[in-house]
Amino acid sequence: MLGLVALISCIVLLIVAVTVFKVHPIPALLVSGLILGLATGSTVGVVTESLLSGFGNTLKWIGLVILFGTLLGEILAKTGGADVIANSIINLFGVKYLPVSMAVIGFLIGIPVFMDVAYLTLLPTILVLSRKSGHSVLVLGLSLTMSLTVAHALIPPTPGPLAVASILNLQVGKIIPLNVLVAIAAIVGGLIWIKINTQRFSTVIEKPKEETVENKIEIQGFKKALPYASLLVPLLCMSLGAIFSSTNPFIAFVSNPVWALMIGVVLTLPLMPMKNFASELNNYFNESGSKSAIVILITGVGGAFGQVIKDTEIVNSLFTEIGGGNLTVLTVIIPFLLSFLFTTVTGSITVSLITTSSIVAPLISSGAFYPELTAAAIGAGSLGVVHVNSSFFWLFKEVHNVGVSKLLKSLSLLTAIVAFSGGLMVVIIYFIKSI
Repeated sequence: MLGLVALISCIVLLIVAVTVFKVHPIPALLVSGLILGLATGSTVGVVTESLLSGFGNTLKWIGLVILFGTLLGEILAKTGGADVIANSIINLFGVKYLPVSMAVIGFLIGIPVFMDVAYLTLLPTILVLSRKSGHSVLVLGLSLTMSLTVAHALIPPTPGPLAVASILNLQVGKIIPLNVLVAIAAIVGGLIWIKINTQRFSTVIEKPKEETVENKIEIQGFKKALPYASLLVPLLCMSLGAIFSSTNPFIAFVSNPVWALMIGVVLTLPLMPMKNFASELNNYFNESGSKSAIVILITGVGGAFGQVIKDTEIVNSLFTEIGGGNLTVLTVIIPFLLSFLFTTVTGSITVSLITTSSIVAPLISSGAFYPELTAAAIGAGSLGVVHVNSSFFWLFKEVHNVGVSKLLKSLSLLTAIVAFSGGLMVVIIYFIKSI
């Protein structure tokens, strides 16, 4: 009982520190882990060793994966590869189904490109399409934002899902098929809600400042296939390990996330101009390193916090009484609700994914939770409610000049609908597996 009180207190402390006192997640996670360890009877030395062990084990491969995933997105965004994907999908779906087009575009581009960068990259396209088609800018923007968020929360190689796989000790390839199903359900739920409320979003939105519009060199010829290949080939490679035996040397090589993403990066290199090629590539590495460094550190510290929870065996003891029957559905619902709560109160999907995974990781090793379903539930829940504590909320507000009240009734409510749509799919899959 004392251990449970300590765990709940430390989680509350973590939330308050990050949201109320604006403490950075790194020291907040470390101090919470230290307090939890000491409160459950460990010494400073033992807790420190637990924190360091969790930090090292989490980052022994995830660091490079996050770096290469960020690099892949950086090259696609800067060379115009993301625009190729956007334009071809728009041509495929046509003007009538532009909201669906924007959702598909956001899902694909949101896999390698950071959400804020992806939205600003596609903003000029949204403005042009709105003027030509008559669709509300807000409808198109919400459709794009929704799918960017879903990809960011559920689909590797974005940092959050990779961190979840690492902390839960899962192969990345094993979480991709289930997460894709959940992501599709989440997006469909969001599109239905947008369709029902289209008339509410018909307000004309002012044009953003010109500096948000970037000009890129148009990609020609066979190179137009490379942006798609750089996204889909790594995902296919990582999935091979879950389909075929990893004892095959070739399968073991290409299914490893580090090498799969490096293959994706290699496929983007022809998109870069040959002039000053080495210098430009070095610049991409430097920019990717600076953008991914803090995410890598937060991921490692999240793993450290989870290691302390695992070593105390508090969470594991809470579920020893859950056996058969309908109570086992809690093993899906609890991770979803925890993740939903963390995103809503902290404003960070990545922090939510890492923290929730750290809390429930001991239940994976004990067999109390289904590993892949738990990962999917955490991802769906992390979509949470995007509101005033999210940096993207304010970015969206500024570039479209939308009032806070209107944005709370549109963007914030939409993300909640999307989260519960994804969560419902996880529950449905759980019951299907239980039959």
